[in-house]
Amino acid sequence: MTSQANEEFYTLLGVRPDGVASVVDLVAAAELKLLHHKAEALLDEHRSCERVEIWRDGILIDQFERAIA
Repeated sequence: MTSQANEEFYTLLGVRPDGVASVVDLVAAAELKLLHHKAEALLDEHRSCERVEIWRDGILIDQFERAIA
């Protein structure tokens, strides 16, 4: 992973219904739009997760829940 000067590091946690974060991804991004795309892709890829949380420096920035069909 190569980082640009304007990028910050975020942690994406894929959380199962039992509250366990079974998937962790470290992402360097300069725009929240990229993080949102990564979070949605993580939900698509890991069917066991019900939501993805985006964290930075110990602060919850955003979270995405799986759409109920």
